[in-house]
Amino acid sequence: MDFTRAGVALAAITGALALPAAAQAAPLYADAVLEDGPLTYLRMSEAAGTTVLQDSSPYDRDGNLSGAPVLGAPGPFVDAGTALGLAAADTVGASVPVASASVELWVRPSRLARNQQAGIAAHGDPSGDGWALGIGTKRKLAFKTGGVVLTSKVSLATDTWTMLDVTFTDKKVLVYRNGVLAKSLNRNGATPASTSGALVLGGNGAGAFTGSYAGGLDEVAVFPQVLTDGDVSQHFTAAHVPINTAPPTVTGDLTVGATLTAQPGSWTDGGTATYQWERCDADGEDCEDIVDATGTTYVLAAADACGTLQVAETMTNAYGTGTAVSAPTGVVAGDCVPTPPGDGTPGDGTPGTGTPGTGTPGTGTPGTGTPDTGTPGTGTSAPVAQPAAAGCLRIASVRRRTRVRGLGVVKLGRVASGCLATPLRASVRAKRGVKLGSVRFRLDGKRLARAKRPRFRVQVAPAALTAGSHKLVVKLRPRGGKPRRAVVRLKVAVG
Repeated sequence: MDFTRAGVALAAITGALALPAAAQAAPLYADAVLEDGPLTYLRMSEAAGTTVLQDSSPYDRDGNLSGAPVLGAPGPFVDAGTALGLAAADTVGASVPVASASVELWVRPSRLARNQQAGIAAHGDPSGDGWALGIGTKRKLAFKTGGVVLTSKVSLATDTWTMLDVTFTDKKVLVYRNGVLAKSLNRNGATPASTSGALVLGGNGAGAFTGSYAGGLDEVAVFPQVLTDGDVSQHFTAAHVPINTAPPTVTGDLTVGATLTAQPGSWTDGGTATYQWERCDADGEDCEDIVDATGTTYVLAAADACGTLQVAETMTNAYGTGTAVSAPTGVVAGDCVPTPPGDGTPGDGTPGTGTPGTGTPGTGTPGTGTPDTGTPGTGTSAPVAQPAAAGCLRIASVRRRTRVRGLGVVKLGRVASGCLATPLRASVRAKRGVKLGSVRFRLDGKRLARAKRPRFRVQVAPAALTAGSHKLVVKLRPRGGKPRRAVVRLKVAVG
């Protein structure tokens, strides 16, 4: 008699007795996973004090706890039982000496600050023939293999359970979130072989990420084959948690002080809904929870100006929870709040050149930005306020065309010789054959409204300029290439 399989069957029967009546007649999640032949399947339902996690597959590839993980935490759905809670210093290790092509797991990540990363899982050496999955730049899911990092635009809701599936070949990496394909990434390299066989859950993804995972982890399965769309969907459906069929939407005026309203999404097996508003950058990326913003409405604050918003809707029924996130709003109008240090926007390290006005001398302060290191510079030229009696403001000098090597030209619109009465217009023209993904403008360290395709234009209101020297930094990011920046300096005088 196969006692391993008998034990799995007995566990399934015992679990079914505790399920609501409707779920007893439906396939169990564990059954759906085991039918697809995982290389290891760690359900993490052991009692507190255990140091070994039993493998529910036939291969006895148990997991060994390192650090002080917490067993017995609430799981993501009824059939899952309890889950594992990890701190940043905690990991789970196992030996899986067979190449993998898919990983499936339920995660409940703790909140990450801006610029923080976290490994989630790794099999083998991600700098060699292994792979690693984690939360990378701008808090988006990333996959590393052969030393190459592929960053998606897929985010995970914080403090909320999500079923995550990632499959990979020599040509593709597919990322699924809650049973639905969220992103397809192209790659060109050998299929991961993971010859070391070391499976690590939590930590920094075997060195692939700069930070370590903290939060809930459950139902981890690694497969030798690429799971199909049907396989992933079947697994998620077997959990019986609410399934989103249309995400929530956001309505309302995009001005500071206005009220935004979350319009509910559509769900099957729905229940009770809760909400979490998130603040994002102007591109709808790098989103973070807004503290205490958990209602169906949200009043836009000064900190939201020049950024975007989105709302996460979490639906809970008798079996578990499901989460769906709205599309980002447009850019919120208002005076931009300077981005605090550590947001990953590089400074250019160019000192300010405060120029004396015709009245009070200028007081330009040297900048301290570090070129292209992800640390924002703080160098700005302090404009010098002028007495009203000194006369109107005019542009004293400016370079109207600035070339950005290999990418294009930054152009300033024609400036009248008289007093400033109309906005100063800036735009970017891409070089022939170059496709730009985004263009960002900052005036004296403050981010201007997002410049949209195809002409990437912005306007600087006369009220934003005072007598003295100003610096307009333009960052061009091509599709599939490295970003470059241009600095346009202009002097404003009185009279």
